[in-house]
Amino acid sequence: MSLSTKKSVFISFVFFLNTINSILIILCLLLSNYYLPNFSTLSFLTFFLPVFFIFNLVFLIYWILKFNLKLILPLTIILLLGYNSVSFYNLGNIKNNSDGLHVMSFNVRLFNHYKWINNDYIPQEIQNFIHKQNPNILAIQEYHYDYEYILKKYRNKHVFLTGKNVGLAIYTNNKLINKGSVEFKDSGNVAIFIDFLQNGDTLRLYNAHFESFKVDVIGLKADVKSIKEIVFKTKNTFLAQKIQSSVLIKHMDESPYPVVLAADLNNTQYSFIYKQFENNFNDSFRSNGNGFGSTYDFKFMPIRIDYLFNSRTINVNNFKIYSEILSDHRPISVFLDI
Repeated sequence: MSLSTKKSVFISFVFFLNTINSILIILCLLLSNYYLPNFSTLSFLTFFLPVFFIFNLVFLIYWILKFNLKLILPLTIILLLGYNSVSFYNLGNIKNNSDGLHVMSFNVRLFNHYKWINNDYIPQEIQNFIHKQNPNILAIQEYHYDYEYILKKYRNKHVFLTGKNVGLAIYTNNKLINKGSVEFKDSGNVAIFIDFLQNGDTLRLYNAHFESFKVDVIGLKADVKSIKEIVFKTKNTFLAQKIQSSVLIKHMDESPYPVVLAADLNNTQYSFIYKQFENNFNDSFRSNGNGFGSTYDFKFMPIRIDYLFNSRTINVNNFKIYSEILSDHRPISVFLDI
């Protein structure tokens, strides 16, 4: 085989890989914008959209250096991602205004009840952190009632237990007008809400924890049994999340007051589930955050699965993701002008 033939074969192979990567990106975009039941088992691919995007950039640079018109394919993909408002890194216009309603959301992972972090003082460190940040409203996912004492500084609370001593909670010193729950059929997951007063106005704050994939990525095995298990879990989890998002969005749309949602969606901003909320409400990170927005301790790449949404009539200031390692999730907070 001549050298020119070898080069031709290699270029054809690179373009083949480029084409496969482009197909995966297009599939991710379809799965993020539409719920496709027959392809729901492939929805996990949206988690890896940033990786596919990096490969796309590599292919683009390669074709540019080769002065090859095949660069049109990766360039078209970049334009397609831009048209779909896909953002991997936020260069937001940060407003460091710390006035207004301070809302914090935090999945505390049961206050480290089962010692996932090798630190016996995690509950006390969480208490110190919350006291230092002093949010007006604190929404907690994976709450454990044994640690109620940590939040005794707050006069008012709404706690909903979905299992033995575990569930969701909202704490505040603001005056409560009403409180309730949005239960999801055939699921241990739930959303809760409070109606409260802020400077004479009434608002509603939701706290939600969506269905988890419960997949041990590190412990995965490359065998048929494991693959079948992943496919089954993925399909059922996405269906559950779709149902839960539809129920919650309907409830939020019917709220008589402006709303704020603190949520662990257990899915990324590239998912269909996220898009349903982002189409109806303001994502405070996209409005006033910067960086990758990583909120979950995933060793392979930055993942954002924790969110603070709000009605579009509410202005967002000073969104923050905290660096403290007190759980497998990072606390997030925002100041809101009502």
